[in-house]
Amino acid sequence: MLQAMRIAIPVVIVGVSVGTDAVHTMLSSIPEVVTNGLNIAGGMIVVVGYAMVINMMRAGYLMPFFYLGFVTAAFTSFNLVALGVIGVVMAILYIQLSPRYNRVAGQAAPAQGANDLDNELD
Repeated sequence: MLQAMRIAIPVVIVGVSVGTDAVHTMLSSIPEVVTNGLNIAGGMIVVVGYAMVINMMRAGYLMPFFYLGFVTAAFTSFNLVALGVIGVVMAILYIQLSPRYNRVAGQAAPAQGANDLDNELD
C-alpha cells in the first residue's frame, strides 16, 4: 500500500497540475532510442531476478523443481496463484516422499545437528 502511494501521489499531483495533454506530449518527446533502451533494461531486470533466486537457493537437489516451474510458467497460461499452489503441492510431495526427511518407525531420531537440514540452516 505504501509503495502504491509512493508512486500514485506524485503522478496525481503532476497530472492535475500540468494536465494530461502536457504529460502525453512530454512522454511522446522521449526519443525512441531511449524508450527501446528502457525496454531492454526492463527485460534484463527479470533475468537478474532469476539469477539472484538461483544463487540464493544453492541447493542442487532442488534445481529440477526450479526448472520445471520455469518451463510451466513459460509454456502455460497459469496465473501466479495457480503456479504457487502447484509449487506448494510439489513441495509437500517432495518432503513426504523423500527419505531424507522421513525416518523409519522404531528408529532413533538423529542427534541434534546431525541431519542435513540442520547443517544447511547453519
